[in-house]
Amino acid sequence: MSFFDFFKKKPTATNTTTSVELPEEQTITWENTFDPDLFFQGYDAAITDLENNGKVAAAETLRANQSKLQLAFLTRFEKQLQNDLQHIADSEMKTDHIIASVNAVRVYNKQMNVTVRAHLAQTKKHLIGEEI
Repeated sequence: MSFFDFFKKKPTATNTTTSVELPEEQTITWENTFDPDLFFQGYDAAITDLENNGKVAAAETLRANQSKLQLAFLTRFEKQLQNDLQHIADSEMKTDHIIASVNAVRVYNKQMNVTVRAHLAQTKKHLIGEEI
């Protein structure tokens, strides 16, 4: 036995019969959607529902986390928009799609604070800048 035998890789048994389990299809809710109407209306409905059920503290927690939830929504929205843009070849159509999609979110400007609106503007600028 030589000194270099210590550094040789020993053969290991591999299990090639592993199965890949696909996750169950997740239901779309206001908490995980990229649709602005579903997100903002679902958020308002969730707060109203919590208040009607006497869970005022939970409703206040949702209100306190509003900007974080909106920023998370914008991240999902941007990823979905990037996926949509991969299927569009014409740069003019891509730009029009970006503008229309961002305008669908801007309908809810009154519910967004300045930080979230600035993030939305940066997202639009970033996406249009990628397409030029």
